[in-house]
Amino acid sequence: MMLVLRRRHKTLRWTGKERADRGRVDNGSADKERADRGSASVEFVILAIPLFLPILIYITQFADVSAKEINSRNLVREVVRAYVTSEDLGQAESRANTTLQYGAKRMGFSEEEISSMKLSITCSAHRCLEEGERVTAHLEVTSPQTHRTIEVSAQMYVSPWQ
Repeated sequence: MMLVLRRRHKTLRWTGKERADRGRVDNGSADKERADRGSASVEFVILAIPLFLPILIYITQFADVSAKEINSRNLVREVVRAYVTSEDLGQAESRANTTLQYGAKRMGFSEEEISSMKLSITCSAHRCLEEGERVTAHLEVTSPQTHRTIEVSAQMYVSPWQ
């Protein structure tokens, strides 16, 4: 097989073996290529760890805060449910605080988080447990790891059928 190249009025003819040999500089380059094959993966790991580590830390912090917010929302809903299903105001306050303490422990809040919880209950009228009245519970939880305050609230109406 012959390859014909024309450059400025000159014709060069190369055979297959000459064409294969023309790009080689020396025989040591093949050994160097074999030695460099694994270095790309090592370089990637060395460069990727410092880049991915902050992303991983951010994702875990975000997941922790999101889980605490969901648990807080569920907890305040249970507290307001315990409040509106009570017979009188004294029992309602007691049931709400008991539900808050017990539910917080069951949902995985730490003792520091439980002690930082602030619960406030408001009613739409003067008497909270009248049928048809709206009761709103507002809960604030401060996370000791992130120092972020989570604020959630829930509302329910006092049922006329209790």
